[in-house]
Amino acid sequence: MSLQRLIINSDLSAAGFKSVCDLAPGQLPALNNFIAYLAGVSGGNYMGLLSFQVGAVEAAGTLTVATGGSTNNQTCSIGNVTLTAKTSSVLDNEFSISATAATQAAAMAAAINASTTLKGIVTATALLGVVTITSVVPGLAGNGLELSAGNLSNVTLGAMASGLDGTAYSLDLR
Repeated sequence: MSLQRLIINSDLSAAGFKSVCDLAPGQLPALNNFIAYLAGVSGGNYMGLLSFQVGAVEAAGTLTVATGGSTNNQTCSIGNVTLTAKTSSVLDNEFSISATAATQAAAMAAAINASTTLKGIVTATALLGVVTITSVVPGLAGNGLELSAGNLSNVTLGAMASGLDGTAYSLDLR
């Protein structure tokens, strides 16, 4: 799947845009509202600069767990959100430790994906002891997302990298 980002610079205020193009209904009603807005822009009813970025890529980083795992109350962080290793994880932003690398990595990925503070910022997957953290928003900005192995024993870091903005196109209808 290829990612595209659309930025709309409009002569409308945020409230004005919402009154013309309400995306809140979701699914087909929101799509129909957006199509009606674009028809208004192309018909000269509204002015706007549409900027497209095609082929943008999300940044990704890794936390690699070695056999032996981490110990209770050690921490790492993602985007200034601290995740804490626990012998028994029950709270938000905590993960269960394990002497088995793959098991701890899976617990870390699950904790990242379940985190209420990281929702919409990153997602995570785990495979054979490696947790891959991926920025939700594609582009160069994800490369700057803070990722730290903190004081986790037996965990090494691969910093966030490889995010690309893609190719930019503009359609000036102002």
